[in-house]
Amino acid sequence: MFKKKVNNWDKPFSERIARRVRQIPTRELDVWVDQAMFDLGRNLSNFTKSGDFNYVEEALIGAEAIHAVVNELYVRNKKPVDL
Repeated sequence: MFKKKVNNWDKPFSERIARRVRQIPTRELDVWVDQAMFDLGRNLSNFTKSGDFNYVEEALIGAEAIHAVVNELYVRNKKPVDL
């Protein structure tokens, strides 16, 4: 009844998350990834303890955030390869 609809995870991360991450200065992205990793671990631990599937849904959002931040770091720091 009160459960929100979870969209299929058909992309590595949503465009909404990608837009938000692009606005974050590079020097702050490490703080974001640290927080997202903490939240991911906490949610997975809580799921293991309680079996509540809502924690898995929250962990999925955290995984999206981690992927988006790491991808943005890659894009910002990509350098041409010297052969």
